[in-house]
Amino acid sequence: MILSEQKPWEQILEYLDGEKNIFILGCDGCAQSSGSGGPAQVAEMKIKLEEAGKKVTGATVLAFLCNKALVKSGLRPRIEQLKASDSILIMTCGVGVQAVAAS
Repeated sequence: MILSEQKPWEQILEYLDGEKNIFILGCDGCAQSSGSGGPAQVAEMKIKLEEAGKKVTGATVLAFLCNKALVKSGLRPRIEQLKASDSILIMTCGVGVQAVAAS
């Protein structure tokens, strides 16, 4: 299991500067176990982003974002929400980010 830690809120906002429409993607694997990207953290992030003036186009938590096949099949039903987004906020470890980017 990989341990992950959520970046500070100020840093997340800095990364999203100039981006209005955000899709949030969490991981029900290691990130959920670490308390940095599971369902509770995704729900909390959605609220914080909306309070910061961002529009959340969608949010979901998939099992093991490090698995490209699971990512592709899990995101297929969300394709319109993803297309409506300026950015995707991925709440997982670096391996999961790379797998999502490659999908």
